[in-house]
Amino acid sequence: MKSYLSIFLKGMIMGFAELIPGVSGGTIALILGIYKRLIEAISNINLAFLKGAFSRSFKQSWNQADLNFLFFLVLGMAVSVLTLSSVIIFFFHNFPFFLKSFFSGLLLTSLFYKPLKPEVIDKRFFLGFFLACLVIALAWNFQPAEFVEVSLIYIFLGGFVAVCAFILPGISGSFILLLLGIYELVILSLKEFNLMILSSLFSGCLIGLLLFIRLVKRAYEDYPEHLLGFFYSLVLLSIPLLWKSGEWKIFLPNYQVGYIEAFLGLIIGILFILLLQKLSSIFQDT
Repeated sequence: MKSYLSIFLKGMIMGFAELIPGVSGGTIALILGIYKRLIEAISNINLAFLKGAFSRSFKQSWNQADLNFLFFLVLGMAVSVLTLSSVIIFFFHNFPFFLKSFFSGLLLTSLFYKPLKPEVIDKRFFLGFFLACLVIALAWNFQPAEFVEVSLIYIFLGGFVAVCAFILPGISGSFILLLLGIYELVILSLKEFNLMILSSLFSGCLIGLLLFIRLVKRAYEDYPEHLLGFFYSLVLLSIPLLWKSGEWKIFLPNYQVGYIEAFLGLIIGILFILLLQKLSSIFQDT
């Protein structure tokens, strides 16, 4: 029960992070030490699992696929997203510098601890680092879109693309939704529990997740050092991406209260990661 509670709390932290444009739930999963297990658990949902579930004990297939872990993680994320969406809207509009600084401090500090901290920096690490730089540069060139009305098909496609970003540490799914012009629509739909929009988004996310996850798992198995460099660069370069206000433009505080707000957010973000490190026995993957 203790391990399930730990997984549930990790899911809540991931859900909270994913609501912020610029912060990836995959990053938080990596920081909390459950990223590899998350990739493996999702990839276990395949035709072999379905055949086993119908041909033998469903409980046996469920346990072999490690779906208890996935269930409690997703449950924590869902609870966090549904309960904290109003809080995010409030901070996003009233204390944006605090929110961005908090996650900037969190991401920056996480680079100095495992699993993000590299043990060896070699040409494979730098190759992954360079590839991530290209991805971030592409993100910098996109301008957020604005739509008055969007179709359910567009929302479905938005979920399909955003969930791929969710899996990659450093690139936020909510940031992709922001670029596609449907971020506020999705947040309001969560707040108002608009099932039509949420079901379209969730369907796109589910299909995109089951397809993309196998590529990530294969990369983990065949190119672990390249992937570490790729993830490290994504997290590092997503920090300025948090402050993006336009094409190659950064929006920083320009008044005294804004600086104080940003400083407090930065300190709390740093302390949050240090606290997670101190509580490693609780947050250790089991």
